[in-house]
Amino acid sequence: TLTPQEIRYIHVKRHLDPLPPGYFYNGHHFVSFFGEKQNFHPLMDQFIDEYVQEANKEIEHFNRKVDLQPHVDLFDP
Repeated sequence: TLTPQEIRYIHVKRHLDPLPPGYFYNGHHFVSFFGEKQNFHPLMDQFIDEYVQEANKEIEHFNRKVDLQPHVDLFDP
């Protein structure tokens, strides 16, 4: 689950990415060919998936680094 701040970050970062056919950006909303207005880019779900995949890669990289650290038992004499 993403926080509202993360969703806002993704929106700000990607809101000017190319739009799929049938959409345009009027400066305030993303408007479909049928006149439906959206506050977020029509590909926002894809952008969120990419963000989560990248975050998971960073987490896995961090975990691998932690696993390489020697483990010390504090109760071992």
